[in-house]
This record gives sequence, structure tokens and C-alpha cells, in this order.
Amino acid sequence: MVRGAVLVGVLVVLAQVLACASPAARPSEAPPGQSPAAQAAPAAQSPAAQAAPAAAPPALTKVVVGALPATHSSGLYIAQERGYFAEQGIEAELLPSMASSDSLLMLNSGQMDVYGGATGANLYAAVSRGIHLRAVADKAHSEAGVKYKAFVARKDLWDSGEIRTIADLKGRPVAALPGGGGVEYQMEVLLQTAGLTWQDVDYRGLGLPEQAAALANKGVDGAFVFQPLLCTVERRNLGVVIPPMLDDIASGLQGGVINYGEPFIRDKPELARGFMVAYVKAIRDYNDAQLYNVNRPRIVDIMQKYVNLPDLSYYDDCEWGRLNPDGRIDRKWIEHEMLWSVKSGFLDRAVPVDQLVDDSYVDYAVQVLGPYKPGGR
Repeated sequence: MVRGAVLVGVLVVLAQVLACASPAARPSEAPPGQSPAAQAAPAAQSPAAQAAPAAAPPALTKVVVGALPATHSSGLYIAQERGYFAEQGIEAELLPSMASSDSLLMLNSGQMDVYGGATGANLYAAVSRGIHLRAVADKAHSEAGVKYKAFVARKDLWDSGEIRTIADLKGRPVAALPGGGGVEYQMEVLLQTAGLTWQDVDYRGLGLPEQAAALANKGVDGAFVFQPLLCTVERRNLGVVIPPMLDDIASGLQGGVINYGEPFIRDKPELARGFMVAYVKAIRDYNDAQLYNVNRPRIVDIMQKYVNLPDLSYYDDCEWGRLNPDGRIDRKWIEHEMLWSVKSGFLDRAVPVDQLVDDSYVDYAVQVLGPYKPGGR
């Protein structure tokens, strides 16, 4: 079951702010119907066959899933729309979730079973305070050569030559999502290439539409943005990417993870394993469509149903975000971020990575599905 609110995501608001009308998405591919031969009754049936009642479909168990409406949440959407959750006996209720703090508490209480959200100090602090959850799969990571996260200079400042390097951002107002550790960490990983920290810029925590508006009205000199806002900024001539991009200097950095709540793990262990089989199957479809053009129109239709980008050309022109086709989390970046969070005062203490990351579910999914074959080869 999908609540209607999932279509009112951050990116719709962004589209409204930028006065970019959203044409209707292409209709989703209709499921194939039965052939006439399959629909026709057999010419003759045995008495036993005639008397046998139709088998009832297996009952589905509801699993509540929260995630930010975004292209890198598409493993959840594909698993829902292609019936992979239902194959595992799951009726997934997909909720648009914005605040990680609220979602993590819901995981702990059992009000939410699965949460796809950002890494960062909020997540690590929750675990260190005794909230029992596990990060079980990749939901976003950086890859070298991928244009996904970067600083942009305001277009007029780039054209004038005032800002051409990351070092030129020092002391200037720079917009990014409201912080709490994770945004600051990613900014600093990139700022360190110029010998700066996140405190060396005048950091302005703004929502996605507000970031675009601030660049347009010259309220900030730059911004730390990710797709599809990065594409929007370039298309509207609001900003220019300042090299290098985060993806190039921090390949593997975990931007998001799939989390299981302890009640889900404890009370529904078979569903927890089945959920991961469905999710990994879906993110392989995502990789096949994104990188190898396999069923791409079908996958784009599914994403647009949930994410609702300003127009379908975004899927051709802009990076969707990368997902490991086996679902694995890069542990070294989780540990690196925790240590940075402690050093920077966002976290009291780091927790052992094994206390947070549990690979057993992706291990099980890969065992069931077999190794990933790119493009279905």
C-alpha cells in the first residue's frame, strides 16, 4: 500500500520553486494478460479436478518502510511495483520519511520496520544510546567518475573569475542541507582538498528549493548539492560545478543505508531475510536499467511514479545515484565518518562497526539470487 503523500516529495517543491512544470509521466507498462489459450477452460476435467477449490493466494504480512523520495530509494519502489515484495509474502507500506531522528525512534518502537536514510551522527548517536537497529544494505554511495555530489559556484561569480576553486569558498556563504554531522562531514571531505574545514565557510542550512532560490537571488555564493538538484542548478544557469566532485575523491563513501529495527529482526526473521532478497533483486534491475539499458523505460516509469522529477529528460541527462548490486555497505567509510564525528564534536563516542552494520541479510540474498550478472548476461 502506498500513501498518496509519497508523490509530494522534496523534488516536487523544488520544481514549483523553479517554475518548472512537470508533465505527466508515461503510463506504467501494463502487466501482460493471459493468452486466449490460457484463459479458455480445458475441454475435459476429471471429477477430482472439477471438485477441487481454487487455491487461495498466500496471505501477505505488512511491513512498514520509510524512505526519502529520491532516485536512490528506487530499490524499494522497484521491489514494490514489480511484485518482488509480494513474492516474499510482504505487503510493503511505503512512507515518505524526511526526519531521520523520528524515523529511528519509530524503528526502535516497532512502528516502522525498515528505514532507508542517511548515514551520519544522528544514526551513530542513536546506536550509541542503545537504540537497537542494524544497517543492512547500501542505499547510496559515491563512485569515481560519477557526477552526483559537488560544490557549485554561483554562475555570475564563476563567470567573473571570483570563484574557480574550492579554496575560493573560504569565508563565503555556502548553502547545503541542514546539518547534524552528515552534511558537514561530506562537505569537509571535499573541502580538505583545499586545506579547509566545514567551519571555514559560512554554512547556511537550507532545504532543496531554498538552496536553488538562494543561488538565484544571490543570497549565497555557492552550494553543496547533489542530484537531481545539481542538474537543475546547471540547467537554470544558477551555478557551475567546482572540481573536484565528492565522488572522485571519496569513492565508496556511504551516503545512505537500509536499516532494520530490532523488533523486525527479532519478531519477523523470515520476512527480514525475504525483504532483502526482494531489495537486492530490485537494485539489480536498477543497475541493469541505469548502466545497461535493460527495461529502462519500465524502471524510469516506476521511479517517476514515486520521485516525480520535473520532466523525464532528467533520467537521461542526470545521474540517478549508484547502488551496489549486491547491496553491500562499505564499512571503512562508516568507521571513518564515526571517527570524524567524534573528533568534530557531533558524537560522544564511536561504536564498533559490527554493532551497526550486519551483512548477514545481503549474504543471504546473494546466496538465494546468485552472483550479479551485469545487464542480465
